[in-house]
Order: sequence, then structure tokens, then C-alpha cells
Amino acid sequence: MKPYKLSSPLQQSNCVVFNSPHSGSIYTKKFTQLTDLSLQKLRSSEDLFVDQLFSPVVDLGSLMLSATFPRSFIDLNRDCEELDPLLIEDLTSYKDTLKVSAGLGVIPRVVADQTPIYKHRLSIDDVTERLQVFYYPYHAKLTSLIKQTQDLFKKVILLDCHSMPNSAITITKNRDPVEVVLGDCFGTSCEPEIVMELKDLLTEVGFKVSLNKPFSGGFITRNYANPPNNVYVIQIEILRSLYSYEKQQTKNSEFLAIQNRLLGAIEQFIKRFED
Repeated sequence: MKPYKLSSPLQQSNCVVFNSPHSGSIYTKKFTQLTDLSLQKLRSSEDLFVDQLFSPVVDLGSLMLSATFPRSFIDLNRDCEELDPLLIEDLTSYKDTLKVSAGLGVIPRVVADQTPIYKHRLSIDDVTERLQVFYYPYHAKLTSLIKQTQDLFKKVILLDCHSMPNSAITITKNRDPVEVVLGDCFGTSCEPEIVMELKDLLTEVGFKVSLNKPFSGGFITRNYANPPNNVYVIQIEILRSLYSYEKQQTKNSEFLAIQNRLLGAIEQFIKRFED
């Protein structure tokens, strides 16, 4: 299995690149034999249908990279050293982050509701092989796409695409739920003018948009952003229940309407940066 799917237009016409690291849905037999969890339970960690939601950007002249493997297998939005000592045997060095402590390192120990994934601990050799076959090739490809785009346009805007469950959004009687969250690591991963342009366009097509709350950007946003070198990264999170039934893990009747609104805003955004 190739670790990624690259969707390319006939001609790349703009500097906006799309990345969907959490929507992979190919569960190998080798992986599922390591767990007692159902496929539905494993899939609860997926950014459900995000790759499909954003796929028409290719028709707008943009590149799009998507993971083929699931987030519960490897989380691409983590540092490769965010390894979990409670999951991996004979681990001698790792980054002890809050995500690792929560069981959500680069090799997750739990799925979305904190249910343990594995029947047994993993060997360090198995983890190393997993990173070498899937994690490193994916990030190498993303790095090459950024370089390719910068060589062509002198600027890169990477949109890192995700979805968020209803449970991530606080809903009160006095406040409408946020539907889209843009994260720029509190102004450090992108020029404010670029982020506000995207925020305004999404608002114009009817989305309720928040900036950096509750998601300010993860490893990919921080790692690839280099504003002094004209490489900008924005994490975009869209509320999963807008276009899908979360529990059934199926698209709802609003999928195409949400996709059209989203793409309408993105098309206008891209036009600002076309060559």
C-alpha cells in the first residue's frame, strides 16, 4: 500500500497546496489483527471524508496530498519522536508531550474516546518499520510538494485539512456553534492578512468561523510554516456533523451543499494567489 494519494491538476496554477493527513481509511489485516476493536471504533479517529470534501480543489489548479492509512495506525500530525512508553516496549528515548501522555502520540495508544487500541504492547522494531514505510515517505512527499510549489510561485500556502467532532465544540443556548476553525499558531504560521482573507470568505458563504479556538494548529502547521521564507500554513477544521452522520460514519444529505459552499470560498481565495 502506498502511504499517500497525490491528486494533481493538468497544470498547477497557484501556490495553494492542500493536505489531508487524517482521512485515510485503508485498514490492513496486519493492523486489525493487533486489536479487538471493531472497524467502526477504529474509524472514530478518522477525519471522516475530508479528502473527498476538498478533492475538487484539483480542478482549481491546486495539488492535494492525502494519507491512505488511518490516523489510528499512525498520526502524521505528530513529531516522529512523540512515542508512547506505555505502548512501545524497549523505548529508550521519546518526547514526553501532553499528546503522548494522553495516548495520542505518533503511534496512538487509544482512539477518539480514549479506548485502548492494542491487545499487546508493540515492539520498537515494529514501530520503527511503521514509521519508515508510512510516516517518513508521507512527510518527504509533502516536503517535496512545498519545494516544488515555492520554486514555481515563490510562495506557498499550505492548507492542512481536518474535521472536528461535535464534542470538540462548546454549544450553549446563547451562542451558535463554531463550524470552521482556522489555526495559524496564534499568528506565527501565516501572515494575518492571508488568514483573515480566508476567514472572511468562509464567513461570506455562511460558515461560523473561529480563529485558533479551540484548535490553533498542530505539528504540521508548526513544522512546515516558514513565513520569513514565504511558506505559510493554515490548519482548517470543519465541523463533521455539517456533512456526515458521525455515529453511522456516512455522508448526510448536506454533503454536496457543504462542499459547494466550502469550494466557493476556496475558489475565491485561490484566485487571489493565481499566477
